[in-house]
Amino acid sequence: MRFSTLLAQGLLAISSVVSAVAIDKRQSTTQVYKFSASPTSAEGIAARSNGQLLVSFFDKGELWGVDPATKKASKVATFTDATCAGGIAEIAPDVFAVVAGQFSFGGGLKTGSWAIWKVDFTSGTAQTSVLKKVPDSGFFNGLSAFTNDTILIGDASKGAVVAMNVNTGAYSTVIQDATMAPPANAGIPMGIDGVRYFNGTLYYTNVSKNTFHKVAVDATGKKVGNIATIWSNTFSDDLWVGPDGTAYVATGSAGKIQKVTPDGRISTLVNISGATSVTLGKTEADKNTLYIAGNNGVISSVKV
Repeated sequence: MRFSTLLAQGLLAISSVVSAVAIDKRQSTTQVYKFSASPTSAEGIAARSNGQLLVSFFDKGELWGVDPATKKASKVATFTDATCAGGIAEIAPDVFAVVAGQFSFGGGLKTGSWAIWKVDFTSGTAQTSVLKKVPDSGFFNGLSAFTNDTILIGDASKGAVVAMNVNTGAYSTVIQDATMAPPANAGIPMGIDGVRYFNGTLYYTNVSKNTFHKVAVDATGKKVGNIATIWSNTFSDDLWVGPDGTAYVATGSAGKIQKVTPDGRISTLVNISGATSVTLGKTEADKNTLYIAGNNGVISSVKV
């Protein structure tokens, strides 16, 4: 009996080790592409229905396409009078809105330079136009689709969320809150960063305060009730919310992708350095693949 018990315990231990190895292997990242020359600081990422990815850059006002199948990339849009591009959101089938304006680590921030651009792929090639330039913008960065005709924009220096009609360009501030504002001593005036709307709830990060929040919003984008803090101790950049309500958050210098289930459970999906933004694939083949953009120019993927 004793030998049988020891044997069973040994087999169980071996099984546990094998399972742990399998889990680690399943949760490792795969490099999709690496940008090794200017631009390199990938900031936003979005998936197209044809399986290709769109990537924006903090160090250049450009949008690039990446094909995970061929592992090739090409520039699809240049945003004039912009040195920096941020959030990307699909506003109609194969039509995307992109944040772009003037910021650089050497030259600083130019308030009032920020615009929402439209990049339309429906004709087969990218057609680029200015949707709206916002002269009273502070530091636009985060972006999310909201309703059929409205997007939500995070203004990182004003600590605010702006709603914009994608047909008319009309816009207004719908939320402004201390949880969205940068600290008074922030070297770069960045507060609210990642912005993502899902099923009546707005999720957002504050990149300078290491926080992640959510709040219910009404049909106009205004908050309903109190803002909830999901965490307040982890560097938090952009995020994505999957169809089941699970949030995936890029944590940059914290070196991981955090997963938050609808019931509030927090876990580390994968360890990876420099992650700035994430998105789920849109095809049947990659709908369970999370694509990750990094400030080191690496575009990666991991199964979820």
